Amino acid sequence: MGKVLDKFQVFKEAVKLVALLQASLEQMDELKGTKFYKQKVKNLMGSLEKELERHLAQPLGALDEQDPELLTKIQFNIELVLGMDLEELAMLRAEIDEYRDSKEDE
Repeated sequence: MGKVLDKFQVFKEAVKLVALLQASLEQMDELKGTKFYKQKVKNLMGSLEKELERHLAQPLGALDEQDPELLTKIQFNIELVLGMDLEELAMLRAEIDEYRDSKEDE
């Protein structure tokens, strides 16, 4: 089964999930009018996102009080990814790996 996560790790993973669901909903809007757009799926994803946000409201509020810019930065980066073309998305992993390697060398 899955690994045991501490409370903070669970919270971080949940915030990422909400952010990814929001990105998925926004990307799905881009497909409106095509055979790939399914209103039922979008509604289910939206319901799931709202339910997760309800459970995360208090911790997200506390995080926002502690670091008001963090959630804004996360949303900005989601919008950045949504605006990328396929080549830029393919390059993203290499850029992140390079950044992480340089951080480890410090």
